[in-house]
Amino acid sequence: MTHFDSIQKSAQQMGVVLSDETIQMLVRYLLMLEKWNKAYNLTAIRDIEQMISLHLLDSIATLSFITGNTIIDVGTGPGLPGMVLAICYPEKHVTLLDSNGKKTRFLTQVKMELGIQNVTIANERVEKHTHQGQYDHVISRAFASLQDMIHWTLLLPKESGNFLAMKGVYPSDEIMALPTEVEVVSVTPLNVPTIQAERHMVVMTRKG
Repeated sequence: MTHFDSIQKSAQQMGVVLSDETIQMLVRYLLMLEKWNKAYNLTAIRDIEQMISLHLLDSIATLSFITGNTIIDVGTGPGLPGMVLAICYPEKHVTLLDSNGKKTRFLTQVKMELGIQNVTIANERVEKHTHQGQYDHVISRAFASLQDMIHWTLLLPKESGNFLAMKGVYPSDEIMALPTEVEVVSVTPLNVPTIQAERHMVVMTRKG
């Protein structure tokens, strides 16, 4: 099965319809990630089929949570899930933030080679990011805990915006430890057909 076919088939199993053009763009992104990874060690996963399964489809599972038009992916690494969101939603604007220069150089190259217009790449620490209160969604799969995520990103969403945290098993201890400034709206299991482990999306909003 080609990379194209395996992405298409798994996305359909997840109830996600992607155009052929979008899938082709995702394959090109993955091929660039595989190539750059050999030199720059952007992800511990080396095998492209595993990248599809553990990175790409995991990111595609977040698409239904994106209802607004401005998104920041904090600690995006090599663009997960942010670059995937940008490719799947060309009409929305995605900021990819990471303090690791190797990773943001890779993302700059992806943006240029694939002609992705709706991405801003920010090579900085999250506390230095000046666009506070400007995002519909603050998404991350990088933070160690929900508490850490809220601590560093509390001021980034609009009043009507939310925080989208990708987690493994249901993070009950982390939810208990959240500060009073935020409330948990929902915790939804993510259906990723190729991943045996549990995955959850925690949606939080700022109070008041």
